Amino acid sequence: MSLTGDLRGNNHTYLPQGGNNIISSALHWGPDPANDNWWQNNEKLSALHSTYSGKYHTFGLEWSEKYIFTYVDTRLLQVLYTNFDKPFWAKGDFPPSTPNGTSLVDPWSQTGRDSTPFDQDFYLILNVAVGGTNNWFEDGMAGKPWVNESPTAKLDFWNARDQWYPTWDHGMEVKSVKMWQQKGHNGC
Repeated sequence: MSLTGDLRGNNHTYLPQGGNNIISSALHWGPDPANDNWWQNNEKLSALHSTYSGKYHTFGLEWSEKYIFTYVDTRLLQVLYTNFDKPFWAKGDFPPSTPNGTSLVDPWSQTGRDSTPFDQDFYLILNVAVGGTNNWFEDGMAGKPWVNESPTAKLDFWNARDQWYPTWDHGMEVKSVKMWQQKGHNGC
């Protein structure tokens, strides 16, 4: 289970989804990778009259026993808000089994908390992800030089670097990372 915050490295002219003028957040959760229901709470926020690469921004996360949300620069500019108002298994509306017939079992109900699986310690990871075969960059759109299902997708991506590299803002700059925890707060 994880929370992601994504910002494409492509410039703002990247279509159809946008580039460095769009930020998104999603919770990744499901009983297995094939049933990751990130799409049920993937939210995007457009920059107003600018991009997110022109200056430093505060990308924040507030996480409690009742909700989790992400924001940009101020808590008022929320990107994603997920209320822990019912169990994630019920939110998922998962199929009874995988395509090969393996039963899907609720791994979270034993806690009795609606916030499970987001009621445990997690790690902060900052990275620059490129390419990908999870449809974040849709096949056939904006001259994408690889196909997700290709056995050589990573190589195809690399071989096309002269095409995509010039469209990127090159790199990730981090001015600071700060984390706080409420006194006496256990769990989340």
